[in-house]
Amino acid sequence: MNESYLWKKINNLQKKQRLWHFTRIESATVRGIPDVNCIIDGKEFWLELKGNVGKNLGLSNYQINWHYKHYHCGGLVFILLPCIKERGFKLFRFLGLGSRDEDQESCNHNHIRNHIGNHTPNHMRNHNHNHIHNHNTRTVGHEPIFKLIISADTLEKLFTALCKKLRSASNFE
Repeated sequence: MNESYLWKKINNLQKKQRLWHFTRIESATVRGIPDVNCIIDGKEFWLELKGNVGKNLGLSNYQINWHYKHYHCGGLVFILLPCIKERGFKLFRFLGLGSRDEDQESCNHNHIRNHIGNHTPNHMRNHNHNHIHNHNTRTVGHEPIFKLIISADTLEKLFTALCKKLRSASNFE
């Protein structure tokens, strides 16, 4: 299932709901921004659509960077994956970067803060600063951490469960 088809299914589903508003975002100017901005019953979040599973749930380094910054500023962003074998859908949340050698909090603070934004340390003047380094995660030891939030056999059931979670919880951790 490709992202366009997934968007069509989501768009048709939202039309049946009075308090749902989903907007597909097509941006060539902001690298890493998720595919859909969503509001369900007054709760806003972003949704990244993935047609198939790959390393890091198919997220690019730019997308991981965007998810990381948004998450640490208190925003909600989810990754939606179709599960072909299980004939359903899974919704994940990015939780940060982990390390086999350090605890997660110090790893996130020390490694990532120098890789987000438009900073220019002297030793990196000619380097693109709006991304996470393309280091091999086995060597560096930092890997994205994702949490499965909801699994359902239909999109309607998935978004209904998400709606309940949004109403009952201010935090998905």
